[in-house]
Amino acid sequence: MLSTFIKTVLRYRLIIMLLFLLMVLYSFHVLRSASLDAIPDISDPQIIVQVQWGSPDMIDQMITTPLVRSFLGLPGIQAVRATSHLGNAFIYIIPEQEDQRQEIQRLVQSRINTLRTTLPADARIAPGPDAGSTGWIYQYALVDHNGTHDLSQLRLLNEGQLKPALERVSGIAEVATVGGLEKQIELKIFPPLLAQTGITL
Repeated sequence: MLSTFIKTVLRYRLIIMLLFLLMVLYSFHVLRSASLDAIPDISDPQIIVQVQWGSPDMIDQMITTPLVRSFLGLPGIQAVRATSHLGNAFIYIIPEQEDQRQEIQRLVQSRINTLRTTLPADARIAPGPDAGSTGWIYQYALVDHNGTHDLSQLRLLNEGQLKPALERVSGIAEVATVGGLEKQIELKIFPPLLAQTGITL
């Protein structure tokens, strides 16, 4: 069997070489014209609502649960999923059809506005980026080769200058910062001094 195949290829080698060249040329054509996606987005179309509030223990009871209950009654919604942790909550609303995204976004925002007076006043509730979970298209790093800036300064440069400029570009839903040192303020409590000044903890 194998010897017959080899003999046939050798007998018609010019035709085989021509077919091979045609396949190579066709492959180049397909690579240049096909719309390739390194990570195809197979996730459900979703609308994200982000919540930030200072109380990690109460965020689920005071904000997440009331919002989820109100979203469940909206038409055109297939599912509502939520997670709460460390003072942050994320509510994922899955529409029944992808072409309903804009309409459901308006309904969600209207429902948030209606419930806003019953939720904690200092809670930050905002729609998340209009992008899929696999929409990470570009990654960059700020590197100081001279060693004159530390990680907190590089993060401040990114947050203050690069990120706002990139977010103004059409089609960019979100620029996420990863790494660097975030500025923090640490309070050290000295109870005797608090007692002298009459300030409670």
